[in-house]
Amino acid sequence: MRVALTLSFTANLTLALVSAIVLPERVAIHFAWGGTADGWASRLDSILLTLGLYTLLFLTFWLSPALLRRTPVKWVNLPNRAYWLSPERREVTIARFSQRLWAFGTALFLFLLAAGLLTLEANRSDPVRLDQPLFLVALALFLAYTLYWSLTLVRDFRLPKGSDT
Repeated sequence: MRVALTLSFTANLTLALVSAIVLPERVAIHFAWGGTADGWASRLDSILLTLGLYTLLFLTFWLSPALLRRTPVKWVNLPNRAYWLSPERREVTIARFSQRLWAFGTALFLFLLAAGLLTLEANRSDPVRLDQPLFLVALALFLAYTLYWSLTLVRDFRLPKGSDT
């Protein structure tokens, strides 16, 4: 999953660099219901914000094992954390949880890639207009995955039958 996370992040970086070349100096960065642009920024500000946000997100997901190892158990929001983060299970649990975080990060970057492509296309059209139906499909897919991811997280971190805790 770490490879998929890296590839999806790299695809977003590539799109940001392409956008820096092909977008006009003033770009739409926010769209109202219906797809009309209602928020604007300079191309440079938009690209810098995008690169900064994506890099922060990537590092958070990429470094999740190290962050989890240094985070006190009481601050980790995991079902049945006392059981799963007990000393004898902690490393295996961190590895499992990290895989799940990397999968979620990949899904997030794929959604951001879709939104970025739609935003790029919108800013290259005249008048500037976001393809709202396609954006809503991408959003619905991401939200459905988020629900699936959350439900399976709870399921996967239930207490095993016969556990003493």
